[in-house]
Amino acid sequence: MTLGSAIAIVVVTAVTGAAMTACGSDERAGSTTAASPAIATASTSPQATMGASVSSEATTSANSTAPVTTMLLQAVPTTVMTTTTNRPVFDFLTAGTADGWRATNDTVMGGVSNGELAWTNGVLVFTGELSLANGGGFASIRSPEIDPQRAVDWASSTGPRVQVDGDGRTWTVELRTDDDSGGWISSLPTSPDGLTDVELSWASFVPATRFLEPRATDEPLDPARIVSLAFFLVDGIEGPFRLGVRSIA
Repeated sequence: MTLGSAIAIVVVTAVTGAAMTACGSDERAGSTTAASPAIATASTSPQATMGASVSSEATTSANSTAPVTTMLLQAVPTTVMTTTTNRPVFDFLTAGTADGWRATNDTVMGGVSNGELAWTNGVLVFTGELSLANGGGFASIRSPEIDPQRAVDWASSTGPRVQVDGDGRTWTVELRTDDDSGGWISSLPTSPDGLTDVELSWASFVPATRFLEPRATDEPLDPARIVSLAFFLVDGIEGPFRLGVRSIA
């Protein structure tokens, strides 16, 4: 029998990943970080980017009636941002998940700014008032230590993704590694209009001292070595502030 013909069917499926938008210093020279008071809980919710470009898009949150804005930060030069659905490094679904977070304000070096932490309906809320009196001007919160294996997993992503409910002020995110010489910082814009997903690329973080000043180093950030992160308000604007963090992934 003669083989007349063979038919080869090649099916190529291309899957294009989309940037998923579905959703600094806790120490001063010669000072000791004061322990923050216990985190309060409540049943109701209170209601310039460093070398980066920002795009925003309004979406709807399945878990909130407030509008959710997505903001994508890209390092300069611009890079393509993609993310995967990773397990959060931190989320605040229950009050116990806020344990270990602490507030540190400029009172440790003579300032008079104040800030307090509270857990409210799945959000870690940091509120207070920034003052420039007595040479002060910062308020901050810092995470507990990050599990080393979780840091390794996190390093496989394109960078931190923070779901935040802010007041329109720009905060500074500081990453600390196991290198005691300093940290790495990037800017975190917030919106007063509801929850915001802010994606920061690892490349947007620049080396800084523990005073958030530029630090010279030839070593790039190694996300797998991250041991903690902090949010600093150091925008030089006196007045009340509010930062609500729902998750960090």
